[in-house]
Amino acid sequence: NRLEEERFSNVYISDDQGKTFRLQGRADVPDRAFDEHMIVEKKDGSLWMLVRTKYGIGESYSFDKGKTWTPGRDSGLGGPNSRFFIRRLQSGNLLLVNHLNFTGRSHLTAMLSEDDGMTWKYKMTIDERSRVSYPDGVQAEDGTVYIIYDRERYDAKEILMAVITEEDIRQGRCVTEKARLKMIVNKMK
Repeated sequence: NRLEEERFSNVYISDDQGKTFRLQGRADVPDRAFDEHMIVEKKDGSLWMLVRTKYGIGESYSFDKGKTWTPGRDSGLGGPNSRFFIRRLQSGNLLLVNHLNFTGRSHLTAMLSEDDGMTWKYKMTIDERSRVSYPDGVQAEDGTVYIIYDRERYDAKEILMAVITEEDIRQGRCVTEKARLKMIVNKMK
């Protein structure tokens, strides 16, 4: 049964610039909600998979380039069973955008780790309102981080953007000239 093979947090890779893909490995993280997992490479070369779960965010590690994965467990990062976003920044620090001190899908927060995800010392709320979710982001060459997310997809129907830097996150508020929060990118009628 093909669907039975695909019921894990699967990792696919391409050896030909995306023309074709093949299954590299799979993690089994208990209580997965939707397979919206993300992977970052740790400084020691291992892979760290974070997985959306019913209890927040689960985790699994690979020490062989994604072929095999450790048994999944709770990462301790929390969350309201919603998508999150993680990436390594140019500085080498990790950026995690997740809900923090939340009620439902509120308090979308950018968090910075300087110790490869062991601790998240710096935090900046980018949108405290309810029903904000599905963050994604990119870092520009100048270090500026652009985070996009949605708000009230069935009511307000907004796509918003936050423009921040690592310094803004360290300070816990907008302190740089480029920093902007809650900018509407698109609003459906």
